[in-house]
Amino acid sequence: MKIYLASPFFDAEQVERVKRVEAALEQNPTVTEVFSPRLQQDEHLEHGSDEWREFVYNNDIKHVEWCDAVVAVHDYIGEHVDPGTGFEIGYGKALGKFIVLYQEKDPETEAPVNLMLTDSLDVYLQDIDDLAKYDFNEKKKIRFENYYHAPVAEDK
Repeated sequence: MKIYLASPFFDAEQVERVKRVEAALEQNPTVTEVFSPRLQQDEHLEHGSDEWREFVYNNDIKHVEWCDAVVAVHDYIGEHVDPGTGFEIGYGKALGKFIVLYQEKDPETEAPVNLMLTDSLDVYLQDIDDLAKYDFNEKKKIRFENYYHAPVAEDK
């Protein structure tokens, strides 16, 4: 099973989290290869330059197309889910890829998960050991069950 690892890595906490996920996937005997964009930034290009942007975008797109499954780390950038990770989940779903969402933060108190993510995924996990042991060959579905019902704004 070839894995595309979608995850924000903009601060120290997120980098440590994605490193734990990379390690868990490396330990998983049903995973043959992992593409982690964090490790594929092409350091010889100037960060933010047109050449860098084109390389990163095209390389990530190519690897979402290449993979068998997208493993996405759910986390926020400010008050919003990381848009890059959301895009990679959506693109993978549109291509028919198997989608796994991994979340460490509590979905009810720290990081609610949007319906468009919960209902597009095939597997929802919150324990890093479960990710290291998950059988990607069997592809047993694990549904997200903790849907957070945000209050609906009333029209006045």
